[in-house]
Formats: sequence, C-alpha cells, structure tokens
Amino acid sequence: MLPTATGRIERLTLPETDQTVCGRIALVFPRTPVAAAENPPAQDLVRVGEVRRICGAQLRNWGLERFDDSVRLLLSELVTNAIQHGSGSQVGVRLSHTPVEVRIEVRSGPVNTLTARDPGLLDEDGRGLLLVDALADAWGVDDAGWVWCVIATAAHGA
Repeated sequence: MLPTATGRIERLTLPETDQTVCGRIALVFPRTPVAAAENPPAQDLVRVGEVRRICGAQLRNWGLERFDDSVRLLLSELVTNAIQHGSGSQVGVRLSHTPVEVRIEVRSGPVNTLTARDPGLLDEDGRGLLLVDALADAWGVDDAGWVWCVIATAAHGA
C-alpha cells in the first residue's frame, strides 16, 4: 500500500507508465481500524471532504471542471466506503484523466468483489454503490484490489 508518515493527506508522484494519460495525482491518508458495528472516527471522515477539495482543484487545473460534481460525488462514495469497510491502515486515492475519460481509484486493503445492495426504503445507508453505478460509465475492482470508476469525457464533448 501507499506509505504515509503523518496523519495528513499526502500527495504522491506516480510514474508515467501510460502515454495516453494526460494527468494524474495520488493521495494517501491513514485509516483508523474500527469494528464492523462501529462508526469511523470523525478525523477519518473529515478526509472525505479534503479529498473532494484536492481533486476538485485538480480537475479545474486540467480544465475538466464540468465533471466536478460527478467526480466529487463518486469520490465521496468510494472514499467513505474505504474508510467504513476497508481492511487496510491507509486509504489510497488516484485520480487520472486521458483524452476520453476521468478515472477514480480508491483502495484500503484487498477487495475481491463489490455488489450494490438493495436497501429498504427507510434504510439510512447502503446506496453508495447504487450511486456509483448510476453516475459512472463503468466501475469495478482490479486485481490489486483498487475500486475504480470512470466518467467518459469524450462523450460529453470535453
């Protein structure tokens, strides 16, 4: 996983391995382990807003501000899931874009599969992956356990 020495979100440099990638950033922050029935500590949940702000600023820097609302909502859902359900001591976030898509990747420990739940009408949670499924053009889990989703930018005239 991605190393961090402090309790802050840290920005990492990723090697340019794919010539079609126009820009990318990576962030990492510590995650406090909690039992399944417990709520994550507030200091962890604050990170969701920080990640949203950092990635929103990066989208503007890339000239992709028209995707800001969708990307921030997807980030919120995936980062919150990583904090609440992850098994790792850190959460890693990667945001990249190519000429045709914006890609979000989040990881906090190994994940094999994810399934969108069918929450009851009065359930207070369980809708995150339904939102991801509705907003993203594609999503899934890669072999390394990164939960990813993409928004096609070419289809929107970016």
